Amino acid sequence: MPELEEWAELLKKRLERRTGRKDIEVTIGPWRPYDVKVSAGSDNHPIVDFYSPIRDDPARLSPAMDYAAEMIQNWEANKVLHEKAKRESERFYHMLKARFPDMELDYGVIDSETHFVRVKKEEGKLIASFDLWPKMTDADVERIADYIRERSRRVLEEGVSVAGIDYE
Repeated sequence: MPELEEWAELLKKRLERRTGRKDIEVTIGPWRPYDVKVSAGSDNHPIVDFYSPIRDDPARLSPAMDYAAEMIQNWEANKVLHEKAKRESERFYHMLKARFPDMELDYGVIDSETHFVRVKKEEGKLIASFDLWPKMTDADVERIADYIRERSRRVLEEGVSVAGIDYE
């Protein structure tokens, strides 16, 4: 879509201006469990992925841009902290993988007050996306497992393309 490509270029220019970095990659898509996600490319450049519906919602776009700019400005320190959090959360992923060995699990590590679980069926396979955080408890893992089971049931039995929940 040309209008989304133009918007991505505009966001990229704004982030470059705010951060001073010229190696930022901006992507945009309609099916995201987040408003913005900042990750690293294979050569360590920042990739900023936006949820396209926030384009017309300044109450969501402005904080998303602020978050992305802050993450990029503190890029090296944030990468170290994120890798540490990911290592600390890895055991929770393995606990969930043991419960759902035939399902593809896609997780991110986000330490925030709100969390998500999404399940979709793609090419005949169920894919569960969710977030983990370092200070999780066994009860949190059980709650995520329950959400994955319930959302999987909805996708399979009710035929919806995606089923998800945001929770605190």
